[in-house]
Amino acid sequence: MLKRRRACRRSSKAARAAMTQTEQPERNQERKRLAAWLEPILEVLMIPLLAIGACLAIPFGFLWRWMRQHREHKFRMLMKSRGRLVTWQELLRAMHEEGGTCIEERFSPKGPVRFWWTSEDVYQESPYEIIDWFTMRKGRGAEPFIRWCRERYTSADGGSAVLVDAPFVPKREIYALWAECRSEATPARWVEVAPPEIVPHKRGQ
Repeated sequence: MLKRRRACRRSSKAARAAMTQTEQPERNQERKRLAAWLEPILEVLMIPLLAIGACLAIPFGFLWRWMRQHREHKFRMLMKSRGRLVTWQELLRAMHEEGGTCIEERFSPKGPVRFWWTSEDVYQESPYEIIDWFTMRKGRGAEPFIRWCRERYTSADGGSAVLVDAPFVPKREIYALWAECRSEATPARWVEVAPPEIVPHKRGQ
């Protein structure tokens, strides 16, 4: 009797194992069929969600640009109230007659950009090495020059440079002046600087 019971148990276990092995592929196939059925439905449901996201992104983009332009306008008006705002034509005349340096203070590759003018040669006056803007904005030892330039020239409170009112100046005119300043035949200079606000700071500073 015991042998028969053991044999029955072994046979039932084998049967269950065989059934499990048979059911597993069937379950996988059912899952694949369900996924294939749900995929087009989910794609259709995503269309209105993407459309809503695009509709929301457009006004937010306009709002962000308006806020940036409004902030820059307020800054120009502040500089004007302090007698530190000149036109683009006044900048050109000063650069041709007196030389000096046009300081391009760029907050990001896409702007905003502030142009400043000082009668000083920033390259001669700077006690620090001047590197390119893309490296400067990452820090990498350029922070002393950035802070020196802000305190000496571009600070709204104590800087000596004047801000150029140039939001509507065509890019080709700006590029023409930049190219002219690169020539050794002119005393005018051009320097790019990253503002302290965008430079990453080390921990503990």
